Amino acid sequence: MNKDTRILVIDDHPIVRDGLEHLLRRESDLLICGQAEDAEAGLIALEETSPDLVVLDISLQDGISGLELTKFITEKYPELPILVLSMHDEALYAERVIRSGARGYIMKQEMTGTIVDAIRMVMEGRVYLSERMKARLIDEKIHQNTKRVQNPVERLSNRELEVLRLIGQGIKTSEIAKKLQVATKTIDTHRYRLKNKLNLESGAELVKFAVEWNNNN
Repeated sequence: MNKDTRILVIDDHPIVRDGLEHLLRRESDLLICGQAEDAEAGLIALEETSPDLVVLDISLQDGISGLELTKFITEKYPELPILVLSMHDEALYAERVIRSGARGYIMKQEMTGTIVDAIRMVMEGRVYLSERMKARLIDEKIHQNTKRVQNPVERLSNRELEVLRLIGQGIKTSEIAKKLQVATKTIDTHRYRLKNKLNLESGAELVKFAVEWNNNN
């Protein structure tokens, strides 16, 4: 690379932002030009710093998910590469973020050993996914005409997945609505669809499922 790669980090955990900055200090051509803890602050920092790359998390504090933020940034800045860094299982989220416009997905558990490689690959115009995820996508492509046992959660929309995650955190419907900036009735509709798609009979079953799923992901 002929010049420093300026990186904006959007993540709601200070320890992750600090850890990433510490890691990248070892690289002479990678520079963190800004940090933000939520989508709103991230968009402001984006305007102020004009980064070459955005590294962002799936889960953010202000109700706008990393998936939604990825779509927004991609629509407004189509040439700006995005690398998603998350604690969530790549089997569920990696393909979603790529479809939303990101150029890569890396789990936080793997950050120390691979984040620099992932950044460089994305900056070269390539897509970064783990070898395991690439093998899965290739296998699905090869066997696309055969039936695969699908995890019911995979059928959820991005918004339904976000609502499931928040239910699993013990957040009430009214608080989820406020967090996602939608009407309470909208969350009720999402809960109804979640029960149908997950083959659950009651709200109590939905909460139980959401808590268990959240703890395992």
